[in-house]
Amino acid sequence: MNSIQIYARIQELRAAQAAVPEDAENRAEQLMEIQGRISELTNQLGETLQAEEEARQAMVATSTVVGGTARPQSIAEMAFGPRAEFKGIEPGFRAAITIPSGPDMVDPAIPAFPDVPRGFADSLIQAPTSGAVTYLRRVSKTNGAAQWKDGDGAKAASSYEWEEATAPLTWIAHSAPIAKTQASDWGQLESIIRTEMMIGLSQAKSRDALVGTNTAGIVGVTNTEGVLEYTPATDGKEDDNVYDSIRRMFTRVMLTSGFIPTHVAVSPMVDEELDLLKAKDGHYLRIKNGSQVWSLQIVVDAGLTTIDETHVHNGAIVYAPVGATWYTKETDNVEIGLVNDQFVKNAYTLLAEGRNALAVRFPDAFCYCEDAIPKVALPS
Repeated sequence: MNSIQIYARIQELRAAQAAVPEDAENRAEQLMEIQGRISELTNQLGETLQAEEEARQAMVATSTVVGGTARPQSIAEMAFGPRAEFKGIEPGFRAAITIPSGPDMVDPAIPAFPDVPRGFADSLIQAPTSGAVTYLRRVSKTNGAAQWKDGDGAKAASSYEWEEATAPLTWIAHSAPIAKTQASDWGQLESIIRTEMMIGLSQAKSRDALVGTNTAGIVGVTNTEGVLEYTPATDGKEDDNVYDSIRRMFTRVMLTSGFIPTHVAVSPMVDEELDLLKAKDGHYLRIKNGSQVWSLQIVVDAGLTTIDETHVHNGAIVYAPVGATWYTKETDNVEIGLVNDQFVKNAYTLLAEGRNALAVRFPDAFCYCEDAIPKVALPS
């Protein structure tokens, strides 16, 4: 819906809210449900107005001539040059074709692509690096800050324990064969690189940032010592659902780390569970406020679906992004080359890769629940 349609729908809901009879059964629940939908649409209206303004600005930007040269209209055009002049790419071609992250994305080559973090790694602090990162990781803290005045003696003392840690750099990469004809076709090449190679690379990075186990490379947040853990059966109440668990995890992060969480990353199945929560009478609760729950930005990441020998687990992690930094040395890029006998088969190989490191400075800024919804047994 555009902004005009959303506004009209909000007005309809307000009228419906006012029309609920005073003596109606479950009146409070009806009013709450309608108010939730109004809040969701109000948030959506703000996002839509911003998106429409950005689209207008993007149209101006992409049609402007700067310094006598036409401004590139997409990231692909920045890499390959103007489409009308494209002659194909050959072995030896290399270009950085990084998918923009964050709210500044205006590339029209991916219509309606989300402009919020697309994965867990995108939501962390981002920083460049020239090599492996040595840093201090907080192990424990005691905040003893207190008032003091002349005559009170020694001022209150706090205690912080740190340990030295190293975040090694590691390559994250994948390759795929393509036909020579595809390398000469702008549309097919852009589709393969943007929607397969680069997005696949981004998904792998977020998975490693979450559940990586490579001690010589990236160890994911959930496998970092000191990260808070939450188990609904023992840490929650008997009738808690995933919505309750997320709120209790929020409190645990705040009380333990001192940071206020701003994000919750969930597996796709947990996100679905949030959407499908119902009241006792069977109607949907619609607990999300746009892309937020409990004022936390929702990041849906398939890396939180994990499988062991017996079960499928769908997790959630509540966190303050300040707890970890995602470092980049080699920006995501694509190269093309020949492998084995591809020369005589009119084929090439595309390679997409980037070089990154993860430093978790404040493990207690993260609270992880492996089974935010009940685990599912694998077929025997």
